Amino acid sequence: MKVTELAPAKLNLTLEVGEKRSDGYHEVQSVMSCAALYDEITLESGVGGGIVMDCDCGGLPCDETNLCVRAAQLFYAKTGVFCDGLHISLKKRIPMQAGLGGGSADAAAVLRGLRKLYRPEMMIKELERMAIDLGSDVPFCVRSVTAMVRGKGEQLLKLPKLPLCWFVICKPEVSFSTAEMYAKLDEKKPACAIDTLGLIKALEYQDMLEISDRLGNRFEGVLEPDSEIFTIKNKLLDLGARNACMSGSGSAVYGLFTEEEQARAAAAALQKVYPQTWFAERV
Repeated sequence: MKVTELAPAKLNLTLEVGEKRSDGYHEVQSVMSCAALYDEITLESGVGGGIVMDCDCGGLPCDETNLCVRAAQLFYAKTGVFCDGLHISLKKRIPMQAGLGGGSADAAAVLRGLRKLYRPEMMIKELERMAIDLGSDVPFCVRSVTAMVRGKGEQLLKLPKLPLCWFVICKPEVSFSTAEMYAKLDEKKPACAIDTLGLIKALEYQDMLEISDRLGNRFEGVLEPDSEIFTIKNKLLDLGARNACMSGSGSAVYGLFTEEEQARAAAAALQKVYPQTWFAERV
C-alpha cells in the first residue's frame, strides 16, 4: 500500500523562551501556524527489507539519524505493528536550519501516513503523545493547525486559524545552530516584549491588524544589530508586509501580507537578492 502526506512549514507567530529545565529542554510558549510551503512524504508498505529512505535533497542523511526513519521506528515500536518493509520517499522544499520545522514536519507526516496504513482507528492525540519523543515541534506538526504550544512542546491548545493571508518566506545563506541560539539566550537573557496572550485574543476576534502587530520572537534579541535578519525584515516591510519576524531559532524570516498580489510581487523582488525566497498562503 502507498500513501502520500504533505508536510507544511511551521511559523512561530510568537515565541517566548523560559528557563532551562532539568531534562535539558527550555520552557517555551509560542503561537504557531503553518504556511503552504510543503515537503512531500510518500510511504509504501509491504516492500520487505526493513525501513529504507530516499530523498531528492543532496547531503541529507537517509539513515537512522533522519527523523523520518526514527519516526517510523518509533511508530512500529509503540504500536507493536510488524514492519513488513517500508519505503520512505522525501521530496524536500522546506529549507534546512531555517526555524521552519522541516524535519519535524516530515517526521509528523510519517506518523500520520503510518496511521493511515496500519492504524486508522488510532486517535490523533496518541500520535501527538508519541511525537514528543522525536522533538519539541513534532507534536504540533502532527496536526499543523494554529495552536498555542507550551512546556517543551507537548502542551497544545488549538486556536482559531489565521484570517486569509499570505507569507513571503526568506532564508538567507547564513544558518543558525539551535543549540547555540539557546545558549546565547541563557547567557544574555534579552528583554523584549512578546504579547502571546494579546495575539491569541486577536486571533479570536480575527483582527489582522492586531495579529500582525503582535508578531515577536525572543531569539531576535540575541542577534547582532547589523544581522542580516533585520535587513530582510526591513526589506519585507518596505515591500508592503504588515509585519515581519524570524521563525524559530532562525534563520528564515517571514513577512505577513494581507494582499495576495502584493505578496507575490514582494517575493519576486526579494528572490533577486535572496534565491531561497518563497510565496505561500496560510494553511
